Amino acid sequence: MYRAAALILAFVVILVAVRLADEPVRALHEPDVRAAPDAFETVGISRAEGEYAAGSASGEGEPKIGNFEAPKYVPGYKILDENLDSRDGAHAVRLLIDTRSRAQESFVLIARDLKSRYSDYDAVSVEFTDTEDLLFYNDDSVTRDQLAYHGGALIFNTYDGALYLGYIYGPPNMDGYYVRSAD
Repeated sequence: MYRAAALILAFVVILVAVRLADEPVRALHEPDVRAAPDAFETVGISRAEGEYAAGSASGEGEPKIGNFEAPKYVPGYKILDENLDSRDGAHAVRLLIDTRSRAQESFVLIARDLKSRYSDYDAVSVEFTDTEDLLFYNDDSVTRDQLAYHGGALIFNTYDGALYLGYIYGPPNMDGYYVRSAD
C-alpha cells in the first residue's frame, strides 16, 4: 500500500513538473529599483571650494574620502622607503618615514601632508621612525632591524583603499586617515 501511494505521488509530481515546464517563471513581486543611498556618494573636501563636495578619484570614477589639502605647517620628515603595491584593484604605497617628531599631533600633520602628496593612490600605509641615533641608514636588513617604531598611519583615499587596508565594512571615519603614535 505504501508503494502504491509513493508511485501515485511520484506520478503526480512528474505530471505537474511537465505541465509547468512549458510556462515562463514569474516573480511573485517585482522589486522596486531606486538610486544608491547617499552613503556611497563621494564625500570630501573640494580643492576649489574648500567645502564638502562630490567628486571622483583621479578620474577613475572611484569616490574620494576626506580632505586632500596639505596643512600649512608640517614637521620635518624624510621618506626613507617607498614600496608600491596593488591588490584587488586598489593601488597603494607603503612608506617608511624618518622624523624627529614623536607626538601624535605631529604624525597627524605628516599624514595629512602625505594624503595630499599621494592623492592618486587608493591607500597609503606609513611607519614613523627616527634615524637620529643610527650612525647611518642605507636600507639594508642590518640597519632596518635597528630602527625604532614610533607610530604609524593608515591613509585611505577611496573606498577601495579602505578595503585594501582591512576595513571591510567601510572607512572608519570620513577624515581619510587613522594615525597612532607608539607610547
